Amino acid sequence: MKLGEMNWPDVADLDRDRIVAVFPIASFEQHGHHLPFLTDTMETTGVVDRLDARIGDRLLCLPTQWLGYSFHHMRFGGSLTATAETHIRMIVETVDGLVQAGFPRILILNGHGGNQADLKVAQQNLKEKHDGTCVLGASWWEIAAEELDAIKEAGPTGSGHAGEMETSLMLALHPDLVRTDRLQADGWSPESPHGARVQRFRRIDEQTESGVYGNPTVGSAEKGKRMLEVVIDSLVEVVDDMLADRF
Repeated sequence: MKLGEMNWPDVADLDRDRIVAVFPIASFEQHGHHLPFLTDTMETTGVVDRLDARIGDRLLCLPTQWLGYSFHHMRFGGSLTATAETHIRMIVETVDGLVQAGFPRILILNGHGGNQADLKVAQQNLKEKHDGTCVLGASWWEIAAEELDAIKEAGPTGSGHAGEMETSLMLALHPDLVRTDRLQADGWSPESPHGARVQRFRRIDEQTESGVYGNPTVGSAEKGKRMLEVVIDSLVEVVDDMLADRF
């Protein structure tokens, strides 16, 4: 069920103990030379739409929040971002509305890596405000990480930003928006062997030339369809576990 297509009497009639409210969040940012600014939002919406088609009687889905935290992409013109403080408030205040409407189980489904830090802080704030509410946060690609890894051919780095995985998903969801004549691999990693063990926040233009971090040349629509299926399968399990209070 999609909340935006309903009216308040419809919502009043819902059995809230049998429903998970789903709040998708994404971004509006560059994805190299071959994918559109709304890639993360389109991918996340595609995941939620398919999940709703599979188990819509157990879901109440919000529209995807397209403005995320994308400061690190802003030197590529056209990208848009909220500040971290604004983004956290957007997440918290949206979930506040769902809690006020009486929904005890809420899944914030993330579709952009740059949102992950804000999502964790938002969940901390929501725990302080709504201690009795189950508010889960998850990035769709982490929910089905093992299954996705079995499909990927370019490895973790090759499937990075606008790489194999995102290109495959967009070829499956919106092939008309993928510029296949512009595919190119890109991305830089620290030379230090400790690079994976320390954290340094970098802009994407400090790590790539084209705005791509990965290898989109091995992406395909067939892979994208398989990836969507394993993500939906895993999310169905998450929803069922939420309804059974296993979290």
